[in-house]
Amino acid sequence: MHTKHLEEQITPKLKWNKIEDIPDFPLNTFEDVKRRVEANQFGVGIDFTTSNEFAQWLYGGGHKLFFLLLASTPIIVAIASLVLAFVLGNYWLLVGIVLGFAGQFLSNPYNPSKNFWKPIVGILFLVFVYGLWQGKETMTYLSAFFVFPFFINSFVYSMNQDKLKAVAMQSEKIFIFLYQNGKLGLKDNSNEQMYWHREKSN
Repeated sequence: MHTKHLEEQITPKLKWNKIEDIPDFPLNTFEDVKRRVEANQFGVGIDFTTSNEFAQWLYGGGHKLFFLLLASTPIIVAIASLVLAFVLGNYWLLVGIVLGFAGQFLSNPYNPSKNFWKPIVGILFLVFVYGLWQGKETMTYLSAFFVFPFFINSFVYSMNQDKLKAVAMQSEKIFIFLYQNGKLGLKDNSNEQMYWHREKSN
């Protein structure tokens, strides 16, 4: 994990050196932040896109390769659907080309309808299990082509966000850097008050 290198890069860009220097910040010190978050009195939110960007180089080559492989799921599904359609002579499976990309798109955390799709995907997973159990080829493959890209993409976003949260909670400099750029915020769980830094326009 290249946190030390990141700290060296961002130090000259920091607006504040310590948490206590931040105006209108709800907590007094970085230790206080860690203690309150650990006690679930405050929650930490991090921008999903930023989490993915940091993941590609912050956690080493192994994680980058794993991330790129998971992010390529719709392409893998498209290739698989083409191959299976012609090998099995079942051209309904060509619909999988669209379903893979649809599953990834609809699982994006910025998609306002994501919560609407979650229970539908849960039902489609049961359809997949039923189709697999009954040996129903079209039902099994088509449901899988949509469900698994949805699950995998959701997992990638969640995994990278959790990793960057862990890094930010171990490094005051990274925490401040993310906060000052509006990429990290706090929520007071007692009253749902949100704290994000936004630059004031002149």
